[in-house]
Amino acid sequence: MTWTTHLCNAGGKLDPLRDRIHEAIALVREKVEAVAPPVSLDVVVQVIPGGVIPERGFVGHTLTGDLVYLTLDPANQNLQENMGEPFERMIAHELHHALRFGTVGYGSTLGEALVAEGLAGLFSHQLYGNAPEPWEAPEASDLDHLEAADAAWDAAAYDHRAWFFGSGDYPRWLGYRLGYRLVEAYLTAHPAQTAASLADAPAADFRSVVKSLAA
Repeated sequence: MTWTTHLCNAGGKLDPLRDRIHEAIALVREKVEAVAPPVSLDVVVQVIPGGVIPERGFVGHTLTGDLVYLTLDPANQNLQENMGEPFERMIAHELHHALRFGTVGYGSTLGEALVAEGLAGLFSHQLYGNAPEPWEAPEASDLDHLEAADAAWDAAAYDHRAWFFGSGDYPRWLGYRLGYRLVEAYLTAHPAQTAASLADAPAADFRSVVKSLAA
């Protein structure tokens, strides 16, 4: 299987980061292929000023089972300090999305999105043993939204931006935190499973966890 990295660097903005980017992708590939089937992948690395997670200086986006985008902002003051393991963990997160896209897909409902994001977060934890990322760390108020998540579980017309990035009654990153929490609870109840082994698990398998957390 082949991984091809496409560095969108006509302006040279990624020159100081070039070696670290290639190193990180190679290290993540080694870790991923130790626990999951190998895949062929195009990794597009681009610069979009301001188009990143401000606290990190980068963001990832997976479009298909063989296409991942990594976006960096070299002008972001937090980028350099996060180009170590945090950058690798972000790549690993996106790799799980690619694995899932290659099987059951990301999905089109709220429940499927919660499971996909939770699994990707726990996949990074499986590989690196890290604490939850800032967007995954649980908050007590998250539980106040479990009933709404359960009611909208099968909704294809849900507001993804509101649930995952915050809007109105939904705090920032709520969907990421709920997804992480429910997948973590599922793994606790099924210790023989891992985020890697569940890459193709349907979201319906996790529905009971939402109900138990809300009880």
